[in-house]
Amino acid sequence: YARAYAGCGNYTTLSYRRSYARLYEAQACTTNGTFEKFTELFLSRPQDLYGRTVRLEPLDATRHLDNLYEITSGQPYQEDKAYNPNEVWGFRDYGPFKTKEEMEKSPVFNIKKNEASFAIVEIITDRIIGVVMLTNDDPSNLNVELELPIVKPSTDGTVEQIEACFLLLDRLFAHGYRRVQLTIDTLDVYGKKLPGRIGFTQEGMVPKHMVVKESNRDSNIYGLLNSDWDKGARAFMYKKLHGEATQKADAANNAKEGEIDFQQSVLKEQKENKEAEEKNKK
Repeated sequence: YARAYAGCGNYTTLSYRRSYARLYEAQACTTNGTFEKFTELFLSRPQDLYGRTVRLEPLDATRHLDNLYEITSGQPYQEDKAYNPNEVWGFRDYGPFKTKEEMEKSPVFNIKKNEASFAIVEIITDRIIGVVMLTNDDPSNLNVELELPIVKPSTDGTVEQIEACFLLLDRLFAHGYRRVQLTIDTLDVYGKKLPGRIGFTQEGMVPKHMVVKESNRDSNIYGLLNSDWDKGARAFMYKKLHGEATQKADAANNAKEGEIDFQQSVLKEQKENKEAEEKNKK
C-alpha cells in the first residue's frame, strides 16, 4: 500500500492515491508469489501503473519492439492465428510495417515532446498485448488526447484494453486534467465502440479532418471531462473492471477518508486561529 501510495507522487489527489494503493495492495498481496513479483517489479520499475489484468510500462524499443511487431504484423504468433494487419493499422497514418526496423522509426516509438507511449503488459503472462498513447498534451489548458490503443484484433474490446485506458484516465484526472479527447475515423466501425465503453461522449464530427494514406478522413470527436469522471464515469468503469462490491467498497472508503480529511482540516484551522489569538494577546 505504502509503495503504491508514494509512487503516485505529490501532485495527485488524495482520493486517487488511496484508491490506487488499495487496488495495488489487493493484487500484490494475493499470494507470497505475487508479493515477491510485485516487489521486484516496483524496485526495478517504480513508474509503472498497475491494474488487475494489465500494467502500463513506458514504451521502450529495447524491451517492447520485438513482441509488439510480432503481435501486430498479422503473422501467426503463439496462440493467435494469421490476420490482415490492416485490422490494426488500416485507419492510422502509419503501418503496417514490413520490418521491425521500420516500426522502430515510426511515430509509435519516435514520440514528440507533448506525447507519451505506454506498453500494455498482461499481469499474469508479462507479455505485451498492445500500446496506448497520449498526444497533443496541453498542460496550460489541462487538455490531452488519448489515441485509440494499438492492439491485436483478439484484444480489441477486451477487459485488458479497457483497463489500460482506465489506468491512464484515472491518473490524468488525478493530476488535474480537465478534458481528454479521443478522435476516431468515422469509418472505423470497431474503433467507434471504444468511447462508449470508457465513458466518452461524442461532441461532434469534423469533415475532411485529415488525409490518411492518401485518402480523406472524417473524424468523430469524443470528449471526457473531469466533472463527468467524478460524477459517475469513474465509478461506471471501476464497477465494470472490478465488480459492484469492490466499487461500492472503494466509494465508501473514499467517503470515509474524505470526512476524516475534512475533520482534520477543521481542527488544524481552529488550532492555528487559537495560536494566532494567543500571539496577538501577548
